[in-house]
Amino acid sequence: MIGLVLLAAVSASAAEGSLVLSRPAKAVLNERIELKPIAGHHFNVEAPQKCGKNKADEVTPRVFRCRLASSGEVEVVASVCDDAKTFCRQERFTVSVAGKKKDAQRTKVEPKPHAFAPGFLVNEPGKAVTFARRAHEPIFVHFYGIWCPPCNMLEEGVYPTETFQKAAEGFQLLALDADAELSWDWKARFKVGGYPTLLVLDERGQEVSRAVGYRSPEALAAFLAESRRLLDEPIEVAALAVAKAGPEEDGPRRARVARWRLERGEPAEALAAAAKAPAARRESLLAAKEIASKSDDAAGLLSALTALTSEYPDDAEFTDWASDLLERDRPTGEALWGAVRASVARWAVDPKLSEHGLVPGDMFASEASFLETLGKEDLAKNAWSHAAEAYGADAKASKLKLARGANLERAYCLAKAGRLDEARKLYDSLVGAYPDEFTFQYGYARLLFEQKELPAALISARAAVKAGYGDNWLRAVALEAKVLKAMGLKEEAAKSLDAALAEAAAPKSAAVRTHRYLAELRRLRADL
Repeated sequence: MIGLVLLAAVSASAAEGSLVLSRPAKAVLNERIELKPIAGHHFNVEAPQKCGKNKADEVTPRVFRCRLASSGEVEVVASVCDDAKTFCRQERFTVSVAGKKKDAQRTKVEPKPHAFAPGFLVNEPGKAVTFARRAHEPIFVHFYGIWCPPCNMLEEGVYPTETFQKAAEGFQLLALDADAELSWDWKARFKVGGYPTLLVLDERGQEVSRAVGYRSPEALAAFLAESRRLLDEPIEVAALAVAKAGPEEDGPRRARVARWRLERGEPAEALAAAAKAPAARRESLLAAKEIASKSDDAAGLLSALTALTSEYPDDAEFTDWASDLLERDRPTGEALWGAVRASVARWAVDPKLSEHGLVPGDMFASEASFLETLGKEDLAKNAWSHAAEAYGADAKASKLKLARGANLERAYCLAKAGRLDEARKLYDSLVGAYPDEFTFQYGYARLLFEQKELPAALISARAAVKAGYGDNWLRAVALEAKVLKAMGLKEEAAKSLDAALAEAAAPKSAAVRTHRYLAELRRLRADL
């Protein structure tokens, strides 16, 4: 870089002080590590950055990510410069990577049996593909988490309905547990990051369409009907078509492709797909927002949020954008308070809300978050109460004796509203009804931890660890360690983290969120 004094490479051990944070000494095979520069420094994106024999997966000025694709002693090389642009230097350190490519599956990644809705194959992707090809049928795929409220709401109140069952005739139905290792390849292939993610694939396994979030029976039936009409144009075929069109042409198809790219976590590709087509303007702004956020571009992020809130005040996501804007530009955000109230009041009673993956409780919860950022604590608690009651109405509509998804959201909102006795009573009921499940033990442990009721939090956290598997097991271990640390039992917390890290497995794809949970365990271990 012109004007910089480039220092010779310095080993981490010889350096006066490391310029990077979160340097792991150990990792498991395929684990993704994430480094950040110390304050006042940045990664030199123009210099070579290595992770063993491979290049780093992602390097921005503020973050360095790479996957450790081989076992043994792996050298990591990162180039760091000071923000004043007076020097750069290479940071080198070695990570001891455990595991072999042919290791047997670990005991904690097997999903627990799950009674799903009628007609679904559960965690049998190979069988679903075989059946679909034999019958020349498309596949409807539901990626779920047992801890995911809208996933449970679909299972409880949508899939059993006659409306869905009729709309799904002629589809092979498949449910995949997002926490289990058996879903890793599919999550990586389709770049699934949010839950529930609903896919329609043609009989050859090509993606046709996707939806993220809750859908009412009617909205889901419409989604399936639209997907049938699009079977002759898988989404990647549509992507090739827009790549050949002029930048202002083919707007509806550009919007479709750009939304798909956004849902896959590909904002740069989404921006390219949207181009200058007016019909894809919203997707273009959302892509610009994500790109600016990932690259720490404060001015770009503010510009995108300002445009979204000014151009799309009637959008169901308006309140979320306003909250983000409020955090970055308080005067502009404060001026949107009236518009936020109007948006929430409108969408909370709009029957088309679920077409956007939302339910009324989500709208009140978004308003509460906006009010918290605004510093209006009493009004925020009132909004959280409205959210709790809205989720309570959804819970009453469940076909279960004690609703899972809506009640999990209701318990959280009750606690945020300051209605702690009601929240605890509801958690007690949920834990009593589902005593051997991670979901409710974890939620209860988190509430008790936040209330500093540490011995009780530890009991529920350990119950969540015992019941957990895959990603949710990693989350439970992290919570248990936090509780132990808060109790002053650091050696016990370290022992728990070490045992989990020794048993954990990492997916090959860095896009699978397992890597985030492993990184959290390592951060907790480093803090100890």
